[in-house]
Parts: sequence; C-alpha cells; structure tokens
Amino acid sequence: MDTVDTVVGVIAGLLGVVTGAVLARRAADHQRRVISTFDLHRELHGPEMMRARHAAGEMIEQHPDLDYHELRALLGPSGVADLHHVVYFFQRLWIAVECGAVREEHVPRLFGDTFSWWYKRTFRSMLVPTPTEMARDIEALWHWLETHSTEEQRRRWRGDNLQAWKRPDGQGP
Repeated sequence: MDTVDTVVGVIAGLLGVVTGAVLARRAADHQRRVISTFDLHRELHGPEMMRARHAAGEMIEQHPDLDYHELRALLGPSGVADLHHVVYFFQRLWIAVECGAVREEHVPRLFGDTFSWWYKRTFRSMLVPTPTEMARDIEALWHWLETHSTEEQRRRWRGDNLQAWKRPDGQGP
C-alpha cells in the first residue's frame, strides 16, 4: 500500500505542477496581450502619431483625387512620410491581431473609430486598390473589424464626418 500511495502522491503532485504551470502561462499570455494592446493604443494617441495623423489628414484633404503612388510621385518620400507612418501603424495592428499578439475583444473599441475614419476617408479609395501587401493588410483589418465589432460600435464610429474629427481649435481631421 505504501508504494501505491507514493505513486498516487507523485502523480497528484506532478499533475498539480503541470496545472499550475499551464495556468501561469495562460495568465502571462493574457497579460502580455493586454499590455501589447494598450501599448499600441498609447502609440496611436501619442504626440508623434497625433502629429503624423493630423499632417497626413491635411495632405489627404489637399490631394483627395490622388492615390498613394501618385502622392509619392508628387510629394516625394519625405512628403508622404506622415501618411506612411499612419498606414504602417495600422498594418502592424492587423499583424498583431492576426498572430494573436493583442486582446482581440478590445481592438474594435480602442482602434475601430480612428481606423474607420482613415479607411473610409483614404485607405479604401487611395490605398486598397494598389496591388501591395500593405493594401491587402489594411483591407483585411477592415473586414476583421466589421465582423468583430458590434452594430452599435460601427454606428458610433465617425466615418466620413470630418467635423467630428476637428480639434476644439477647428484644426486638423
């Protein structure tokens, strides 16, 4: 009986250790994804990105009939740097969603409104038609947000209402 009790005790102990390790890993993965989600949100609303978003939005308003390749040809690489900064952010957001690096349930709430404006105002007509991986990623994020957001969220997103995006001083998109 002592041998059986010992074996049962060892198996129970190992099962407890494995269960504890699995639970600890799941908790750490959850925390890592939460931190990553909030880090991306902080970046989107940080001073550098806010400046880039406003500058890129003003550039889009000045050249609404050009696609991204035409904008680059007209303004040069440095002239479209702010626009690329915005696009690359949302491309990274999509890749983070795609590979499970963020808490998916928070993405529509934290990023949907801003992405919706950019998609409807410029990405859909000026970027998505271009045959680039970046364009495919932006389109994939749009479709993912459409299926992972609520109807109420989509209704609240400001869409094409440019006045909803003006700062109190009346500047910027």
